[in-house]
Amino acid sequence: MTIKLIATDMDGTFLDGNGAYDKTRFDALLTKLEQANIHFVAASGRQLLALEAMFADFADRIIFVAENGGIVKYRDDILFEEKMPFNKVLEISDIVRKSDYIQDDSVLLSGANGSYILETTSDYYKKKANFYYEKVQAVSDFSEVVDDILKLTVSFTAERVLEGEAWVNQQAAGVRAVTTGFESIDIMPEGISKATGLSHLAEKFDITPSEIVAFGDNLNDLEMLSYAGRAVAMSNAREPIKEIADEIIGHHKDQAVMAYLENSQF
Repeated sequence: MTIKLIATDMDGTFLDGNGAYDKTRFDALLTKLEQANIHFVAASGRQLLALEAMFADFADRIIFVAENGGIVKYRDDILFEEKMPFNKVLEISDIVRKSDYIQDDSVLLSGANGSYILETTSDYYKKKANFYYEKVQAVSDFSEVVDDILKLTVSFTAERVLEGEAWVNQQAAGVRAVTTGFESIDIMPEGISKATGLSHLAEKFDITPSEIVAFGDNLNDLEMLSYAGRAVAMSNAREPIKEIADEIIGHHKDQAVMAYLENSQF
């Protein structure tokens, strides 16, 4: 099969156990892909600002599909962006804060210019937010926020996160909730997924889904893996991801995606 685009999830997939990657290896891998005219896409639930910080040394050589497909950036151009109406943001945050699933008032708004959490949340969640997001600001009320919001992230207990995802989807119209980690769900505008982002790239670069390879581990990767011509799951992936994968490779902690691509013939 001809490969023209490789898209990989970040946390639990491309990144190691410390949420990092080997930059020297990645530089060499990018050179290999560039010589074969293959695009590399960082496809993540993380905000664009966080992905750009993570790949600051390579920003002009890769493509970003951030916010689970809510925004797509290629070099200096925003190719696609789907903002959430602010009244809907406030409505959803109010719903989840009153639920039985939430921990420590742990709601985060992911915006174009920053991230926003509540002053009432725990120190643990504040630390967690600062690890995954850029420009995190604590506010007394979300109504104070002045920014374009692309999604909300909420922490539920690990035992009930899947139940909580289903509950949000039943309670809130016009949005979709999807599990992104073992304690987290993302809430985006309805119809948005990583596959949305890839479809815009396929159109721009005249690529068919059969020419795309995608890597993932969690439920927010489901549509992307279904869209791609070849779906690759991690050994640490959730079972629904493994079930739709064409191939299952090693653990993210061993940088299995990097090794897979280094050993592939393009």
